[in-house]
Amino acid sequence: MKELYSFEIERNTIVETPYKKKNKKGEDVDAIRKSKKKVKNRVVFQKPSVSDIERAEFFFGQKYNEYINAGFLTRAMLERKFASNEDTVGLEKDLKDALLLNIESSRTIEFYGAAKKLDEEQKIKLAEAEEKMAEAQSIIMKYESSLRDQYSQTADVKSETKMIEWFIFNFSFYEDEVEGKTDVFPVFEGASFDEKRQSFLYLSEDKEDIEDENILLIKDIFDSSFDKLTKVINLWYNKMGNNQKEIDKSMKEVFSS
Repeated sequence: MKELYSFEIERNTIVETPYKKKNKKGEDVDAIRKSKKKVKNRVVFQKPSVSDIERAEFFFGQKYNEYINAGFLTRAMLERKFASNEDTVGLEKDLKDALLLNIESSRTIEFYGAAKKLDEEQKIKLAEAEEKMAEAQSIIMKYESSLRDQYSQTADVKSETKMIEWFIFNFSFYEDEVEGKTDVFPVFEGASFDEKRQSFLYLSEDKEDIEDENILLIKDIFDSSFDKLTKVINLWYNKMGNNQKEIDKSMKEVFSS
């Protein structure tokens, strides 16, 4: 297995230790003592090959067609819809005005904010600029949020989300020790995407709702690693890192703020 990225997670586990105890007759009988123990597991994201990437992109194409047939707009269709919508044109004008106001206000704040002493008129100008800047940033944030929400429902974005899942489900592994030997095991069980996604849905349930012992065994591993695995595959797929060092650097730059 060629590794793209790996990291350690720590989890609590129950250790069963056999021992002898006396029964009511004073005889030695076998018993099990259970205790909690912290263990570490290394989680590994296998590096996809060129043929794996081709398979993933073919999967993306299938999902893309499925979403279009189901009635979802493409990004290009949504942009054309925006362009012909009078309300959207008005919103874009408001955005441009807000961006301009934000720039002008920031200049005023930078100029007066650097001064040690201000007269009353200058203090009023600074306060007005700060108020206008807050108003402008609120408009910008609302516009960006609305845009993200609408684009997230396009066939393009939904298909890419499925493709990212495809990578995570097929290339995520964890190390464990069995009878003194260390080996790697898949985080998501199943032979197909649908089976692996069902495994993901089981793992996403609360612990008390999981009855399958095999699912419970890796529940903590899943909980401690899935978020980071998602970040790793997004950085790699968007060409922001092709090895451990590059991905760590991008991880700090993108997600630390």
